[in-house]
Amino acid sequence: MTVPRSSSKKVVAIIQARMGSSRLPGKMMEPIMGQPLMYHIIARALQIRCAQSVYLATTDKPADDPLVELAQTMGLNVVRGPEDNVMERFFLAIEDAEADYIIRICGDAPLFDPEFIDQSTAAILEHEADCIRTNFKGATAYQGAGTISRRALEWSRQVAPHDPLTYEHVTAYAHQHHDQLKTVPFDISPPFRGDYKLSIDTPSDLDFFRKLYARLYKPGSIVSLEESLQFLNSENP
Repeated sequence: MTVPRSSSKKVVAIIQARMGSSRLPGKMMEPIMGQPLMYHIIARALQIRCAQSVYLATTDKPADDPLVELAQTMGLNVVRGPEDNVMERFFLAIEDAEADYIIRICGDAPLFDPEFIDQSTAAILEHEADCIRTNFKGATAYQGAGTISRRALEWSRQVAPHDPLTYEHVTAYAHQHHDQLKTVPFDISPPFRGDYKLSIDTPSDLDFFRKLYARLYKPGSIVSLEESLQFLNSENP
């Protein structure tokens, strides 16, 4: 499934990232196979075909200047806002891009799947929905990125502006109350079902991802989610 060519809706990918982290400060610039984690996140975001532009939404603190410099070098648009309100940063990008749909990308999850994003976004656009509703109730490997409508985020800000699920986690309030939104069913195939730890939050997480990338990464391409799951399963039989 591909994004309908007749769609006039604007789709924008927004990466949320900052250098501050309680468990692993500065992790976004930690090297993995000779490139910062931030580089790998951006490289994957640029593989999303349905995104008409890609933004970095970071804080206005000087500590995040290296992220801005890298993002601009790689051709991204950048917005900067308050550290304690991620949603406000998102809307700086949304309004700048005049976006109708947003692909939220978390900066600490370097295995989000561009193909899944393209397919799920196509389903959302085809049905003019707010987000997908998966047919599988358990955890999946599709982590770190997802598409949601601007109207769903505006609704979240209107009804629950002070809920951390809104201002900190951006899309979580809408997903938790998806019965009040328009959703479209989406199938999760069996190989991608399961409870995987695919984010980098601690030094041990970083060490493991360095090991995974050392095995699978090829310069000029991105690490396949499917191959990564095979590697994870072999390491944890």
